Amino acid sequence: MAIDQVTIHISSGNGGPGAASFRREKYVAHGGPDGGDGGRGGDIILKATTSLQSLIEFKTNKPYKARSGEGGKGKKQYGPDGQDTTLRVPAGTIVYDDMGEKIADLCKEGAVFIAAKGGKGGRGNAKFATSINRVPRYAQTGISGENKQITLELRMLAEVGLVGLPNAGKSTLLKTLTSASPKVGDYPFTTLFPNLGTLKYYDKEIILADIPGLIEGSSEGQGLGHDFLRHIDRTRLLIHLVAATQTPEEAYANYVTIQSELKSSDYDLTSKPIITVLSKSDMVSSEDLEALDLYFKNNKVEMMSMSSFSKQGITALIEAIYKLHSAHTEGL
Repeated sequence: MAIDQVTIHISSGNGGPGAASFRREKYVAHGGPDGGDGGRGGDIILKATTSLQSLIEFKTNKPYKARSGEGGKGKKQYGPDGQDTTLRVPAGTIVYDDMGEKIADLCKEGAVFIAAKGGKGGRGNAKFATSINRVPRYAQTGISGENKQITLELRMLAEVGLVGLPNAGKSTLLKTLTSASPKVGDYPFTTLFPNLGTLKYYDKEIILADIPGLIEGSSEGQGLGHDFLRHIDRTRLLIHLVAATQTPEEAYANYVTIQSELKSSDYDLTSKPIITVLSKSDMVSSEDLEALDLYFKNNKVEMMSMSSFSKQGITALIEAIYKLHSAHTEGL
């Protein structure tokens, strides 16, 4: 099971206490202050990697802690710093604080964010010696680390998103266009998590994602689609699949359903370029295809017809994806 949103508890290390120490030398009052500073507490660091595709490793509900710094010692010896704890997250992870405010977007390989900063070590009494106070008997305690709750949300770094109602043929198309091998079949239910694949075309590699779970009411939390709308947010363009195995009225109604969900979501999805595709065209007659195409044109929607099974229209679709993707990339 893919996990794309988790809330975790993190604690950075406390700063070590400074030392209140006196060196032992003849003719020096009380030996002279020589207490060293405490070590810095370790940080909690998030680091993005493309080798991970899910947040499932964080589903254990365990707290993540960094080590505290050690105390200072005599002879002005500093305490060792606490060791940082680095948590690897998938590239594309967004970090929110406990108020729901976005505090980091780790969208590139190797991106780093300090989620909780370690406490500063306390100063030893050697730092407090002055001409007035030559024998300071006190040292600072270390500053406590940060203890907080953060939410990690993964938004896949796909450039093209495949959307449509369940059983519209998204998984089969993804398998046809790319090297991905999602489970496919004529089922009335939907894929349970996004599948990724890479379309290779001339000098370009374009990442595609089958965005599952979109049904009527998805933008309001119905079904699984609400959880996956976030993945469409990063895409540069969308391919909207509508199954040809239905009447023109049914097909258009299903098209409107998905478009309404995209428009009603919290993300800016309808501003993206969209290629509307009539899938499973090999399963209906040419007359039915013409009727479907005419019905959509009368409603000001241009569409392409294709079949993942017979490969009809696949080359034209790939060229359309390449053209739109290139135009959008050049415009950035």
